Amino acid sequence: METHASAASRLHEIARSIAFATTAGSTDHRLDWLTPYLADVRTALDMEVAFVAQLVDDRRVFRVVSTARDIDTAVDVGRSDRLLDTYCMYVVQGRLPPVIRDIRALSHEAALLPITERLGIGCYVSAPVVLPDGQTFGTLCCFSRGARPDLVDRDGDALREVARSIGESLSRQGVPSLRG
Repeated sequence: METHASAASRLHEIARSIAFATTAGSTDHRLDWLTPYLADVRTALDMEVAFVAQLVDDRRVFRVVSTARDIDTAVDVGRSDRLLDTYCMYVVQGRLPPVIRDIRALSHEAALLPITERLGIGCYVSAPVVLPDGQTFGTLCCFSRGARPDLVDRDGDALREVARSIGESLSRQGVPSLRG
C-alpha cells in the first residue's frame, strides 16, 4: 500500500495526465480513454473498484469501471440504479463525506441503503464530476469491501482534483450529451 503522500501525489499526476491527454482533442465519446486513468486511481488509493457514473434523469449510470482482478461486483458499464438508491445522490448534494473509512460505522442514512450490502461497500472515497459551466455530470467513486482506517482527507482532496480534470475533459469533448 502506498503512503498517503505518495497516493495523493499519484492522484495529482493522474489529474494532470488526464488534462494533457484530452487536450489534444480525443473524440471517443464512449469514454474508453478514461479506463487506464481509472485503473491508476484505483491502484493509487489501493481500492478494489473505481468508477465514473453519469446522472441521467433520476438514474445513476456506470460509464467507466475499473475493478481489481479478483473482484466480482455488480458494477458494470451501462448498468443503472435509481439515483435515490445510491451514494451518488448524497455525494452530489454534499451530504456525504468524501472519505468514508468504515461504512458500517457511519451514522448516516446512506450506510443503510441496500446498495451497501449489494455491492459489499466497506469504505468509500468519492467526488462529484462537475463541468466547467457548473453542470454536474456525475461522480468519481472508489470503494473496497473492507474498512480502511488508513484513508485520510487528503485522499478525498486529491480525488476531487481528478474529478475536476475529468469534468474539464468531458466538457472539451462534448461528452455531457451522452445518453443511455
